[in-house]
Amino acid sequence: MAIAEDRMSTQVVEAEWIAPDERDRALDEDYEAGPIALNDPSSGLSYQVWALTWDFVSGDFTVTPETTGSPSVIINAPAVTQCTLAFDQNGHVNIAYTSNNQAYLYWYNTQVAGWDTTTLPFAVFCPTLTLDDKRTTQTNASDVIMWWTEDQGDDTNNLYRAYQRDRFDPLVPKEMAIGTPKYIYKCGMHKGYRIQLGMSDTII
Repeated sequence: MAIAEDRMSTQVVEAEWIAPDERDRALDEDYEAGPIALNDPSSGLSYQVWALTWDFVSGDFTVTPETTGSPSVIINAPAVTQCTLAFDQNGHVNIAYTSNNQAYLYWYNTQVAGWDTTTLPFAVFCPTLTLDDKRTTQTNASDVIMWWTEDQGDDTNNLYRAYQRDRFDPLVPKEMAIGTPKYIYKCGMHKGYRIQLGMSDTII
């Protein structure tokens, strides 16, 4: 994706993922570079890797830092089949997930200075989050993006995106590509400083 122009690249520009986005993952877990502690961007937004996991028994979503700090239970949901994690510019946790075949977004709403859980339209499939540019020089320009696919009813899928600055409004999404695979497995900036998505037609 050409970030500055808010469009998919005319030609595919592949490059190595920036860690940890190169990691293989199951749909019910995620790994994301993030702050030194929750809600603390003082050491940048790539200080350490955080793991998002969902517990089948308790239903808890837990974020666990890999370098320093302790695990934190964030929210709870039943029958989760897919989830994804991103931190915003202030180190706030944002989680998109699918529970009982319905997609939800747990996100930090600056208008209320707190977190909201939004029930996404039923057509939203495999919602995936990323902070587009974690470099400290881009803090004022970066944004959390939610990507997802929608079945067009003829066994084809289109790719959409929404920005946190637009309050993730999926009722006025921007269509980014047509005829795409259904599942989003990887998402993040690659070493050529473009957003790259890894997609598949089947569950890996």
